[in-house]
Amino acid sequence: MSSLPLPIDKGIKKFGTKLSIQRHGRRSSILLVALNNSRTKNAFDDDQYEDLIRLLDVSTNDETVDAIVLTGVGDYFTSGADINSFFALADYVEESKEGDILKTPSARFMFAVICFPKILVAAVNGPAVGIGVTLLPHCDLVYCTENATFWTPFTRIAIVPEFCSSLTFVAAMGLPRANELLLMGRKIDAERATSDKLVSDIIKNCNRSGDAFADDSIGVKVSCDIDDRLLSLPHGEKTAKVRPIITDNF
Repeated sequence: MSSLPLPIDKGIKKFGTKLSIQRHGRRSSILLVALNNSRTKNAFDDDQYEDLIRLLDVSTNDETVDAIVLTGVGDYFTSGADINSFFALADYVEESKEGDILKTPSARFMFAVICFPKILVAAVNGPAVGIGVTLLPHCDLVYCTENATFWTPFTRIAIVPEFCSSLTFVAAMGLPRANELLLMGRKIDAERATSDKLVSDIIKNCNRSGDAFADDSIGVKVSCDIDDRLLSLPHGEKTAKVRPIITDNF
C-alpha cells in the first residue's frame, strides 16, 4: 500500500514495505508513522528511504494531513544506515559522475525532509544511531523516552557527518559539544540530549513493549499532545502551516 488511509480509518496500515501508519487527533490529521523493520532494528535501507520519500510527498499534497510523528517499532528508533546499503553507496559514489550522489535514495530523502512543508515531529522510542540522530535537527519538535540514546559513530567507519550535521549540531549545541558527537563518537543519553538541545523534552513512563501504537507509547502520547496543544485550537490547522515561513527565513 502506498496511499494514506482516509481520515475515518483509524486502523494501523502498511505503507510501502518498511512503514506502518495510523491516523490520530480529533480531525485525524496527525499521521503516526513507525519505522517497521525489527529484523534490522529499523535500519535505513533504500526501500525505507523510498517509502519515506513517497510518504512525505503524498502527505504534502493531502489536505487532511497537518503533521507527521515519526517513531519506531521495537526497542530501537533506528540503528542507522543499513550496512549493505552503505557499501553499495560507497561503490556508487566511487564510480559515479559529479552530482549523481544527489540522485540516491538517501540524498533524496534528506531533501524531502528539508522541503516538507508541514509539522514534522520525532518521537524517539529507544536508541538512535547515525541518520536517526542527524535527522533530528530538521524536525520541528523532538521527544524521546528515558531509555533513548544518541550515537553518531561516523569516524569509526571513516565517513564525513551527513545531513548537514556539521552545521546543525554546532548551531544547536555549540562546537565543543557537537564535536564530542561527530568527531569523538560519544554516545549520549536522553538527559544529555536534552541539555544539548538535540531533544525538546523527555516523555516519561512510556510503553516499552515495542508496540509503537500502544496508547501509552511515546508516539501516541506525542500525537495527543500536538493535537491538544496545537491542532485542536481555533485555526490550529492553519497555524500548523507556518513551517515554510519559519524555515524559509532560517
